[in-house]
Amino acid sequence: MGVEVDLFLFGKPEWEMNMEEVSASEIREKGEELRERLHRIAEIMEKLENAGWERAGASLYSISFYKDIAIEDAKEELRQLGIDPEEVGLMEIEEDEEIEDADFLCEEAEESEETEEAEDADVGEEWREGERLLLLEDFELPRKGSTVGGEREESVWKGRRERAEGKSEEGR
Repeated sequence: MGVEVDLFLFGKPEWEMNMEEVSASEIREKGEELRERLHRIAEIMEKLENAGWERAGASLYSISFYKDIAIEDAKEELRQLGIDPEEVGLMEIEEDEEIEDADFLCEEAEESEETEEAEDADVGEEWREGERLLLLEDFELPRKGSTVGGEREESVWKGRRERAEGKSEEGR
C-alpha cells in the first residue's frame, strides 16, 4: 500500500477565466498567478524528491509522485515538509489497484495494434498520446476557480479508474 501525490499544473485557459469577456489586466493577473503556482509546485517537487518520493508519472495536466507509506503518515510527512495536504491531490494506492492498472495497460497495448488503422482514419475530437488513444472526456477538470486537490480531483481519478476497469473487462 502506498500514496500518490498529484500536482496539478494548469489546464485550459477557459477553465480559469471567462475567455469571452477577459480583459488584458485579468490576463496579466492570471499570468502572475500561474507563475506563483508553478514556482510553488517546483518547490513541492524538490521537497518530495528530497524526502524519498519517487516520480510516478505525468498526465496532460499534472505530475505525480509515489511513496510506500500509509495515507495518514503521508499527510503528516507533507505537513513536516511545509506542504499543506489540501494543496495537492492525495490518493491511497492499494497493491491490487497497481496490478490492475498494469494489466489494463498491457491489454490496451495489444488492442492498439489491432485498432491502429481505425483510429488513424477518423479521430474527430480525440487525440493520440503515444500508442494510447485518449478521449477529451477523460479530462474532467474544473472550468473556473481551479484548486489543487480536493473532492473534484478525487472524482476525476475515480472516474478514470472506473473507465479503465470497464475497458479492461470488455477486452476479456
